[in-house]
Amino acid sequence: MSKLSKSTQQIKKSLQESEERFRTLYHCMPIPSITWQKKGRDFILVDYNNAAQEFTDGLLVHYIGKKASCLYADRPDIQRDMKLSFRTKNIVERETSYTMFTKGIDKIINFTFAYIPPEFVLTHMQDNTERRNTENRLLKSERDLRTLSIQLLNAGEEERKRIAGELHDSIGQYLTTLKFDAENTLTMLRSGNKDSAVKLLEAGIPLIQQTMEEVRRIMMALRPTILDDLGILATISWFCRECQATYTNLHIHTEVSLQEADIPEHLKIIIYRILQESMNNVAKHSGATDVRLRLARKGNRIELSILDNGGGFDVDAVTARHDQKHGLGLLSMRERAELGGGRLTIESAPGKGTIIHALWQIEKG
Repeated sequence: MSKLSKSTQQIKKSLQESEERFRTLYHCMPIPSITWQKKGRDFILVDYNNAAQEFTDGLLVHYIGKKASCLYADRPDIQRDMKLSFRTKNIVERETSYTMFTKGIDKIINFTFAYIPPEFVLTHMQDNTERRNTENRLLKSERDLRTLSIQLLNAGEEERKRIAGELHDSIGQYLTTLKFDAENTLTMLRSGNKDSAVKLLEAGIPLIQQTMEEVRRIMMALRPTILDDLGILATISWFCRECQATYTNLHIHTEVSLQEADIPEHLKIIIYRILQESMNNVAKHSGATDVRLRLARKGNRIELSILDNGGGFDVDAVTARHDQKHGLGLLSMRERAELGGGRLTIESAPGKGTIIHALWQIEKG
């Protein structure tokens, strides 16, 4: 055998070994990859690696020999990128929403097209669906938090305005009347008219009582003292009685199956505020006639549920537009539940009533 023949065989052997190494690397790459061969104006799917096989649940085998123009018939942009890569012999990248032609599942894929001489295009597919969805959830959460912060600031100002109005309209007027009566009483006493002074003082006692009750009402609206004195269970019972007395067409059924000691201290005010906001929405917006309140401990979980038979609403639409009637309340309830280490879900639909469910994991004790 001549030296030239031996050299040729060695070159062929080296090329064959190189191709085998490349093929092994190709099939073992962790990124799903597909090989397309140029045929006329089209490309034919001729090979794929193990990652692509796994990515498509083994379905890709059925598409060997298929044309890119058929598989991507609804995606002329992907076909253009493939042709551009082949024509310019460069890498072309695109991240896009994409419906897989194998499984019909919607994904967010980063396509990378690379020219492979002499007549191939290699396509890498990086699945960015979960990452993008996570980023979108984080962006939505940030927007919700900004909106909630702004609305809470506005709500705080409105609450201060409301309290100032109540103090002016009730307490302020009561105190002005008492001051006037006290001045008249002093004048009568100085003039020796003791009987009239006594009668004026006696007439002022009911007004003083009214003032005390009004102060107590305002204090209870801000934070019920019963919560600190007697606990959350007594507060829930009191609050439901007050609602029932105020909204006589509303029937409230309570099912409380836990003890005061079962509820951590930091959760008591959170549970009360969620109940307060929920009942406010029920009474003012839902048109409900029946409400069921359930508070229970199951293992190391505390669950609060508030169900009503009202008109319901589109939760997604309301939260998406931060509706002033419901949006702030929904966001604030969720925020309170999460700050307490739990989560809150809201189920509702027009004409279907509303279910508010809050859940907290607590330490076993």
